[in-house]
Amino acid sequence: MSNFERFYRAYGSFLRAMGFISSLATFAMMLLVVGNVCSRYLLNRPITGTLEITESLLVVVIFLAVGITQYDGGHIRVTLLTRRMSPRMAHAANVLCMICGALFFAWCAYATWYFAMQSYSFDEHEWGSIVFPLYPVKFIIFAGMVMLAFQFLLDAIAENLIPIKADQEHVPEAM
Repeated sequence: MSNFERFYRAYGSFLRAMGFISSLATFAMMLLVVGNVCSRYLLNRPITGTLEITESLLVVVIFLAVGITQYDGGHIRVTLLTRRMSPRMAHAANVLCMICGALFFAWCAYATWYFAMQSYSFDEHEWGSIVFPLYPVKFIIFAGMVMLAFQFLLDAIAENLIPIKADQEHVPEAM
């Protein structure tokens, strides 16, 4: 196993840990919503801040899981054109798409960093039934974009080190 493969798998383990945190946030959201419904109908007293907390947890659920979804090959992949290409052209198209994905999500991370820092600098808060800072949620979006951009970059490198068939859906298994 090469150093790159070890690093790729270690990064995959890190992404899997982020996915686990995302799963915990999903479970916490479920408990909060069920608790709120039960409290509202049985005690006539809803849990304060359920909407605001659920909104923030939804960000955690989505953005901490996008990297592991890319690592596992779980994003939608349209192979309508690459199936009709020669293996060499399909390989080039796959690498180009992964590089474009890495650049796009790196740009998204850059833009999100700016908004997160701006939110932090003026201590932006959510004003609802409870008051809490918004910048931690914005930094989670930034972290998700960085993890996804980096995974796209690693996938482009992996595609060059260990080429796969154009219609194969899952890059990590080729390693």
